[in-house]
Amino acid sequence: MINKTIEGSSPSTASQYAGHIQAITAAQNWGLGTWFLREMWYFAVASTDLKAGKMLSKTMLGEPVLIGRDENGKAFAMQNICPHQGMPLTDGSFDGREIACCFHGWRFNTDGSCKSIPSLVEDQEFPLCKIKTNSYRCRELLGTVWIYFGEKTEALPAAPESPGLNDMLYEQTTVTLILPTHIDYATLALIDPAHVPYVHNSWWWRSAKRLKAKTKHFVPEDNGWTMVKHKPSADSILFKLFGKYIETEISFRLPGCRREYLTFNNRPILSGITTLTPIDDTHTELNHTTYWTFPGTAFVAPVIRYFVTKFLSQDKSIAERQALSLVHKPKLIPTIKDAGMPGAWYLLSKKEWAEANRENRQYSNPIPASVLRWRS
Repeated sequence: MINKTIEGSSPSTASQYAGHIQAITAAQNWGLGTWFLREMWYFAVASTDLKAGKMLSKTMLGEPVLIGRDENGKAFAMQNICPHQGMPLTDGSFDGREIACCFHGWRFNTDGSCKSIPSLVEDQEFPLCKIKTNSYRCRELLGTVWIYFGEKTEALPAAPESPGLNDMLYEQTTVTLILPTHIDYATLALIDPAHVPYVHNSWWWRSAKRLKAKTKHFVPEDNGWTMVKHKPSADSILFKLFGKYIETEISFRLPGCRREYLTFNNRPILSGITTLTPIDDTHTELNHTTYWTFPGTAFVAPVIRYFVTKFLSQDKSIAERQALSLVHKPKLIPTIKDAGMPGAWYLLSKKEWAEANRENRQYSNPIPASVLRWRS
């Protein structure tokens, strides 16, 4: 415990910094880059990529997953393994109701239950009801499909969603990239504000030569935190054009979702959610879905995708270089005050979520209301 008052600080500020230092120290010993959160919703696919009567395969949290949409338009997911002899079910056929394995023609409905074994003759009884491949709960919202990884059947947490849209009409587009790192490292980068002027050095963004002091207010919410609504960076093009009318709110939610939305005269105009889904121990899928509240303007999607892809590809480049060093399992200092505190909060929140589920109790948000200062 750190009891000494920080010079020049009030007792409350000293207490806040003592807590920050403890969080930073403890976070380094919580299995960084070694395990995944369970009892969580993970982004699977954009709704537009999942056509009715079709199925696709993905690896999520190291598990083979079949994702499909039945003839009625409902999304579903199951383990992509036939329980007979291990054939990937996506190598078979799907008629919108049942999936037929390509090896022996065994048929499964969309909850993974076996409905037919063609090799059986009429007088051969067999308990089909006992044959099942594991299924996953699916949820579709705001044009995105989410899959739940966990054992709970009741009181499931809410799936993260892009904020500020409410019942507004909108257009949307999703950009997908694969990062060659564990979700922990990808998340630390996603919520780290200090790297922005060094990594995102495009012509429309500020460079490291123009670092400015920032002061932001954070409050704990749900299973994450929110950076209280504020004016965006004065270096951004939008601010230069409409600065006094624009505000932005940025938030983070477990398992790895950064959310942001912009308002113009208090009306949401742009919203986005960046999600991280583990593929395995060394690869993470990043999806960024952008929403804009101007119906009938889907034609601008290619322009938005270009800028988002350009921006996120810079993060991917950094992750690729980072991965070259991580194979040596170096001892790292993953977080440092104040810019690094969101990283420490993520590790604190991840640990608390896992412990709460293991102890069958309510999650208690460990993040303190805080004022953080940094230069970027």
